[in-house]
Amino acid sequence: MRTAGIIAGLGPLAGAYFYRRLIELTPAHRDEDHIPVILLSSPQIPSRIAHLEHRGPSPLPALIHAAQILVQAGAEFLVMPSSTTHAYYDALSQAVSVPWLNMLTVVSDTIASHGIHRLAIMATTPTVQYHLYDSHLLARQITPVLPDATSQMDIMNIIERVKGQDDLVALGQALYEIAQRPWSATADGLLLACTEIPVVFPVASWNQPAIFSATDILAQHTAAWSGLS
Repeated sequence: MRTAGIIAGLGPLAGAYFYRRLIELTPAHRDEDHIPVILLSSPQIPSRIAHLEHRGPSPLPALIHAAQILVQAGAEFLVMPSSTTHAYYDALSQAVSVPWLNMLTVVSDTIASHGIHRLAIMATTPTVQYHLYDSHLLARQITPVLPDATSQMDIMNIIERVKGQDDLVALGQALYEIAQRPWSATADGLLLACTEIPVVFPVASWNQPAIFSATDILAQHTAAWSGLS
């Protein structure tokens, strides 16, 4: 099996949750069945949100440095459990010699395979404003359905509070309520795109439309890329 290198700390809780989901979603019956992983949690990487909103330094040099550390440590491919950070994917993919698993691509492919036509997206404001998923979805005949301005502000506020480790149960319930507002009424699928959101969202309580976690999809593809069937 190939060794996966994970750039975590984007934020730390989302990175830890991704690794947990990678373990839980790997079809393993013993320790040896799990994939080899090198995880670097680097919370000091400058805020991607702040940079994309023109109020902070670029995180790209620190992201490249993190990728290089993982490659030097033996990673054979790289994974970045953060939709927002994929704004820098093109530059990062050219900075090291090993391949990257593109979260935007595998998430869009998976959703398309479920026959979704209109996808409601809960993500950070930069992910929405920079249309990071849009071209991938539209190429697969999926129309993005985005929150109204007030709902997007509420989602962003909750994401920041998850990073601050406020009452996670209450935050999950608040996200659930936002997902049920009129902005999503025409969608036949819901994507929890920001990797902080699946940490708290009460997925088990959700009935319809179909719900997708970007974290879980990336975890499943990471296991597959490592060589698991």
